[in-house]
Amino acid sequence: MEVLCIPVGPLQANCYLVDDGHGTACIVDPGGEPERLVHALEQRELDLVQILLTHGHFDHMAGTAQLAERTGARVGCSPQVKEMIEDPDRFLLFPGFEGIPGHTPEQLLHDGEQVPVGELIFTTVATPGHGPGDLTFAAGGALFCGDLLFYRSIGRTDFPGGDHATLLASVRRLSELFPPETLVYPGHMQPTTLGAEILSNPFLRGM
Repeated sequence: MEVLCIPVGPLQANCYLVDDGHGTACIVDPGGEPERLVHALEQRELDLVQILLTHGHFDHMAGTAQLAERTGARVGCSPQVKEMIEDPDRFLLFPGFEGIPGHTPEQLLHDGEQVPVGELIFTTVATPGHGPGDLTFAAGGALFCGDLLFYRSIGRTDFPGGDHATLLASVRRLSELFPPETLVYPGHMQPTTLGAEILSNPFLRGM
């Protein structure tokens, strides 16, 4: 598995192009700049078959509709964020970002589901807290966790549907399901490992 991080959009959220090593790819959280993402796929001669969304905030999904239209890739998200993907402008967190095209997801993903992408399998883990329908995707010894967990920080819980205790419970669940050396690819900032955050993240003290 090869992972390319491409910061996109006005907030430079991390978008991940995940290559199975045999020409088939998945993109996690296309938060903008769909033409740039298409160019990256074409440069690497990759066939994009899957788009996965960790949550429905605009900075992580704004490029979804155009990317799906250009590539024919199916889009998967949780049932709780389906409306956010279909009508992004109704759920904007900040003014000034209106005009994001919507898309009806082809897949509604639940906890424990497996999504094949070429030689890879992405396993869905429900990790609410930053939002009520947030998902983490596990594949190839790595976690793509959106805005749940960052390098030495955690996601905001003051947006609609956020809950601090729920977020901490989701991080705890990941620590019980996956070994400490598991790579964490967050929605912002640099990669880290699950064990390093459990030990050193000041927001997780006592966990």
